[in-house]
Amino acid sequence: MLSMDSVAVENYLKSLWQLGPADVSTLDLANHLNVAPASATKMVKRLTEKGLVNHTPYKGASLTPEGESKALSVVRRHRLLETFLSQTLDLGSEQLHDEAERLEHALSDDLEKSIAEYLGNPTRDPHGHPIPGPNGELPSDNDLTLTKAPFGVILKITQVPDRNSEMLTWLKKEDIIPGKEISIISKDKFGDSVIISLHESEKRISLSVARQIFVSQEVEI
Repeated sequence: MLSMDSVAVENYLKSLWQLGPADVSTLDLANHLNVAPASATKMVKRLTEKGLVNHTPYKGASLTPEGESKALSVVRRHRLLETFLSQTLDLGSEQLHDEAERLEHALSDDLEKSIAEYLGNPTRDPHGHPIPGPNGELPSDNDLTLTKAPFGVILKITQVPDRNSEMLTWLKKEDIIPGKEISIISKDKFGDSVIISLHESEKRISLSVARQIFVSQEVEI
């Protein structure tokens, strides 16, 4: 079992990877982890001393190659666990993130390998997020956010956000889930929303949510 200190290090590295690759301010990092800015500043200093983070005062922090490798290892364990919990225990998509957060730090290398083989070495988790390979390699990903996707084409939803259980519950209720085909009807900047067509009905999605939904282009309409 990892110490609380080791768990914190892994959480910081994973968060920097999620918020990067550009420099991340300590305030953004603190908000992401729900900790005090002073705590984030102290940890960034420690991670810099360990060679895991590059930090430029008043600019922000980014991962070194070693830090990125460790972060991707945590991301891999997390996304494999989400997939395992979904397929074996049939947990709802809104439950997976928090449960995987609790388990990811205790997963041994051998158990990680066994789970991956049991699942058939999946490349995406239940939310559609790419699962890093055992050496940190990421599958090719040409997904676009819904806000940047084009009109006049059929789009397939590939990724949905996983951190907000209430948002996931709403997306699931509206059937806005990975694998569904949609098309964009309009983007209303002043109304702060994107209107899509799904199952021949219109659905309005706020821009803040649409920025977290990824799609791939299928065919022109």
